[in-house]
Amino acid sequence: MEAGLEKPKICGTCGAVEAPLKCPCKAVFYCNAECQRAAWGQHKEVCTVHLEKKVEKDRGRLDESDRAIAVTLDKLGLLYFHQDRLGLADERWEEALRIFGLVDGEESAIVAVLSTHLGNVYEMQGRLDDALRLLKRGLRTLRRIHGDEHHDVANTLNNVGGVLRLK
Repeated sequence: MEAGLEKPKICGTCGAVEAPLKCPCKAVFYCNAECQRAAWGQHKEVCTVHLEKKVEKDRGRLDESDRAIAVTLDKLGLLYFHQDRLGLADERWEEALRIFGLVDGEESAIVAVLSTHLGNVYEMQGRLDDALRLLKRGLRTLRRIHGDEHHDVANTLNNVGGVLRLK
């Protein structure tokens, strides 16, 4: 968003303008507590504050390398990425990648996809060597799983080319 422009304060439930309440995740406004309660069932699935608390709760009751924690960390990484909060996306995806590597194996599809996601974040952060390393890692696994004609392989090849162009 451009400097000086604020996100419109439109209620995420009813669409009312100048909604005064903002969820702690800062992603949505509400005109009143009733609208906020009505939306909670759906919003909690994309609320970074709620998901961060869920990760902490799960860490207390599950093994630290439990797949459920990795799934939530992956979701958080994606949400932070779409909010342009790359440092947080980076942290959550790195931890999810570590856990998925332990649980599903280093050559699993989820490890390949997370490697490409992290590679894209690193590219945006200017960490081109790290980006290239992770994109190539993901590409090798995606090729093995899907073959050379798959769209994920093509997208990752395109991302590798973009990083090489920047280098």
